[in-house]
Amino acid sequence: MVAAVPRRNLIVVRATAKPAEHHELAAKPDGAYAGGRRQALMLLAAGAASTAVVSRSARADEPTKMLGGWVEIKDVMNPSVQDMGRWAVAEHNAKTGEKLQFRKVVRGQQQVVAGMNYMLDIETKEPSRFYEAFVFDPLPSSPEKRQLKDFKPLLG
Repeated sequence: MVAAVPRRNLIVVRATAKPAEHHELAAKPDGAYAGGRRQALMLLAAGAASTAVVSRSARADEPTKMLGGWVEIKDVMNPSVQDMGRWAVAEHNAKTGEKLQFRKVVRGQQQVVAGMNYMLDIETKEPSRFYEAFVFDPLPSSPEKRQLKDFKPLLG
């Protein structure tokens, strides 16, 4: 018996074969069975090949939108990205007592989680330095609030 259960891009196959004396089909002269494990392996190979083709073609259109993967923010000058950077600097100042002044977000990445993680490279003025901020922004329906997870100077 062959049972295939699709799980995302993974196919789990369980094959069982009855001994020759209990199998509905008799053994062929070359020692193989018409059904059983050999057939299960052929089905597995065919299923894996078709799954690979489908998953490759589906990912080819949008390679950067995989769940859980970090994606480059293409338009860091977007006001919402700049506001996130401004908030991160203000939150850092509130926690540490520093008086950094936000200039702009120069680079960023985002990651889809139960909300969104942001990794932002921020330029400050007076002093003119670069920092990396890690911000978690929960889903709007979540009772959680935006959190500054990390804020550290970039070397260089």
